[in-house]
Amino acid sequence: LFVAGSAGLLDQLFPLPPAPQYSPLVTAADGSVLHAFLNPTQKWRMKAELTEITPALQRAIIYKEDRYFRYHFGVNPVAIVQAAGRNLFGHGRTTGASTITMQVARLLEPKERTFGNKTLEMLRAVQLEAHYSKAEILQLYLNLVPYGSNIEGVKSAALLYFQQPPDYLSLAQTVALAIIPNQPRVLVPGKNNPQILAERNHWLRRMQAAHLFPNQDIEDALTEPLDAQRHAPPTLAPHLARRLMTQFPGQPIIRSTLRRGPQAKAEDLTLNYVRRLRELGITQAAVLVVNNHTHAVEAYVGSSDFRDAAD
Repeated sequence: LFVAGSAGLLDQLFPLPPAPQYSPLVTAADGSVLHAFLNPTQKWRMKAELTEITPALQRAIIYKEDRYFRYHFGVNPVAIVQAAGRNLFGHGRTTGASTITMQVARLLEPKERTFGNKTLEMLRAVQLEAHYSKAEILQLYLNLVPYGSNIEGVKSAALLYFQQPPDYLSLAQTVALAIIPNQPRVLVPGKNNPQILAERNHWLRRMQAAHLFPNQDIEDALTEPLDAQRHAPPTLAPHLARRLMTQFPGQPIIRSTLRRGPQAKAEDLTLNYVRRLRELGITQAAVLVVNNHTHAVEAYVGSSDFRDAAD
């Protein structure tokens, strides 16, 4: 009742912030990303769906960031008192006692860190708890958390650093992505892999001591090398992707019937075919592959080379 009443008053005083602007994604029939675009603010902020947030990722994030996330109402009073004592008397490390919900409030509306803004952040957290489920708040956090440069959100980081969607990551990769947001300018995959590896293993051992995951899973993760580097975003089916993005403006995930394998093969075959026929004066080709049984388009190639500005 307290949360509901507070949220009603807060809604009148200051409405909820607008929804985040995500990077438009065009997906294949199996849900994999075919083509990704920068969002309007020139950031890679790909929306992770609830089904992509695995139990392992949830446990790792909650253990590291906010162990009482599932029990508080947006603000953890005990943590605030403990942090105030540490900060005031200098015992232990200085901390701000931010819950995951408070971090979501700050990520939605970045502000200078002052006492007044911290108070507003706590009020916003209570408001968010009244409007969204815990799963939706965790999803918002994982979609907004920074990973350095113009990369935001765990799905963007998973695809651009590991070339995998979040639900395909190993435990070692999952924990690596869980620790980077605390130091996104220092822990840069591909540049600072030794530091990330050391920090990852430190947290894996802490999770092992807390029995967060099976012991053998932790041991396997500790021996897994860190193969992370910046990759280009997926750019298959560029003609169709741009057509769909124009047709569905503002939609973060646009689902198509294309199949990744046939699409990639059709693009390669078309490019090589036109190269062989160039001597005959044939410089372009387009391909549409339709499944005769379902009538679904499975490959869509608008030209032999989308990047060829001269032709």
